[in-house]
Amino acid sequence: MSHYDPIDASARAQWENMTPWRRRLFLFLRGVAAFLLIEGIIHWAVILGIGDGPDSRFEAMPMAAQAAVIWAAIIDPIAGVGLWLRAGWAVVLWLLATLTQVAFGAWAPAGMTRLMLFTLVELALVVIYAVLSIRAARESDQD
Repeated sequence: MSHYDPIDASARAQWENMTPWRRRLFLFLRGVAAFLLIEGIIHWAVILGIGDGPDSRFEAMPMAAQAAVIWAAIIDPIAGVGLWLRAGWAVVLWLLATLTQVAFGAWAPAGMTRLMLFTLVELALVVIYAVLSIRAARESDQD
């Protein structure tokens, strides 16, 4: 029996053909995917009332904060799975989700303090993504 696995061989060959900045971008997007999946779980925990006190219940949140939590609970895991699988639409969905979280935070800041931390982290991740993408593109242009 052979130990040759065509899927592993293909992934390994693709990894070896990547330039250093493309590898960094790939690993970064995997990290963002993990972050989005964890963030989605946290949002679902907020909706379900897991670990909340009586003053931070989902039902007591303003309507805009509830909408933001529901939006993030749905869209973040989808974007996370897409980023993990390297789907072409996933980055667009992640950027759209971040943009809407910023809009929700600016539109109705009351009740959004918990979400603002996630929003600030995601904005920082978007900036890092932009830098890594530019570096990877420049590196590809030089070859």
